[in-house]
Amino acid sequence: MMQRLWLALVALAAAAVSVLALALRRVLMRVEVAGESMTPALLPGDYLILRRGSPPAGMEYGQIVALHGPRPEGDGRLLLKRVVGLPGEALRVGGALQVNGRVLIEPYAHGDTPAEQHRGINRLAPDAYFVLGDHRGASTDSRDFGPVPREAVVGYAILRYWPVARAGWLRPPDRRLLGVGPEGPQPLYWQTPAPDAGNP
Repeated sequence: MMQRLWLALVALAAAAVSVLALALRRVLMRVEVAGESMTPALLPGDYLILRRGSPPAGMEYGQIVALHGPRPEGDGRLLLKRVVGLPGEALRVGGALQVNGRVLIEPYAHGDTPAEQHRGINRLAPDAYFVLGDHRGASTDSRDFGPVPREAVVGYAILRYWPVARAGWLRPPDRRLLGVGPEGPQPLYWQTPAPDAGNP
C-alpha cells in the first residue's frame, strides 16, 4: 500500500514538474551569445534567459531584445540588440546618437559608427523601435535594416546565468540626455515613471 502511494506521489510530482516546465517555456527562453556586437555587456559564450515578447510599455529603453535578422538576404538568425529609440521619436545616428535633437549619453556603447551607417529618422512609427549593438563598429542593426516593429521582438533579456562569475539580472540603464541651458551643457536624467504613477 505504501509503495503504491509513494509511486503515485512520484508520478504526481513528475507531472507537476513537466507542466511547470511547459508553462515556463511559453514565458521564457534561453539563448547563447555568439557574436561581439553587444560587448562588453554581453560576451560570446554568455547564456541568457529571455522573457518572450516585447518589453512592457514605458520600460523599453535600454532593454536588450532578441529579434530575427529581418533582411531578406540574411539567414534569419536571432540577433541581440539594445533599444535606443522609442515610438514617436526622431533620431540621428552619426558621431553621437541624438534623440529629438539631444545627445543620448550611452556609457554602454563603444566604437565609432562608420560613415556609411550614419542615419536619420524623422519619426519612429507608433509600434517601432530603433535598436543598436553596443559595439558600434561591429554590429548589424537598425542602421542597416531600419526600425524594428514591436511584434518582431522575440523576447528581452532578464538574466545571465552563465558563466557563474558574470551571472546576474540584466537591468536596463537609466536614460540620460544632454541638454543645453544658459550655463552650458547639462546632463538630464529621464527616469521612466512607475506604471501606476499619478494614479490614486
